[in-house]
Amino acid sequence: MTDKRYSISQIARCFGVPVSTLRYYDDLGLLPAAERRGNVRYYGHTELRRLALIQRLHHRGLISLADTAKLITESPATDQPPGREVLTASIETIKDRIHDLQTAQQLLEHLLTCPKTDPVRNCTPLRTELGQAVDHALTAHDARADRGRTH
Repeated sequence: MTDKRYSISQIARCFGVPVSTLRYYDDLGLLPAAERRGNVRYYGHTELRRLALIQRLHHRGLISLADTAKLITESPATDQPPGREVLTASIETIKDRIHDLQTAQQLLEHLLTCPKTDPVRNCTPLRTELGQAVDHALTAHDARADRGRTH
């Protein structure tokens, strides 16, 4: 039994991506078409599962497109599963993003409960935090400038 084929435009509509994205993935070797009839690319279930994987990894912001390519196009090493380093680094990046989002949430929740009439401009803890951020940025800049002068 042959695998049913779907045109590139059908797949673009079904998966909610522009045709140009599918062509780009093909050019990168991420998602080669199962076959071509004239200028039209056709995809079967194998390719569609691969596209679903790309979407889950890349489109959801879990892994960069370059790292997604490493995971699904490179041959696995003999001593470890493919992409383990990519996955580990991606998990750390996600943990950092979660921390940043939790910090942002805490700030917004604080501003909602701040007794000041205009908490974004007048909240004392926020003003203190912003002052510290400015001091840190300027100190880091000065340190880089000093290193540049000594070399």
